Amino acid sequence: MSHHSISLTTAYGDVLAAEEVSDSEFPRALRRFYNEAVPRANSVVVLDGVMHTRNSFLEFVRQFNDWAARQPGVHAPA
Repeated sequence: MSHHSISLTTAYGDVLAAEEVSDSEFPRALRRFYNEAVPRANSVVVLDGVMHTRNSFLEFVRQFNDWAARQPGVHAPA
């Protein structure tokens, strides 16, 4: 089983939230971090070591949801 790391920081590097999640928990973790990132215009999300601006992360989640909706047995976060 693989794991994913995800964290949300301020633009100044202060960690607001961080989690290590399994593949099965990944969609729900994306939703939690999405909900935290939406109101934080200058936040940064680090997903498996890759930095995303808030807007690029929100786009990543949108594309993940689109992909998950087309996959049998994969449930996109609500």
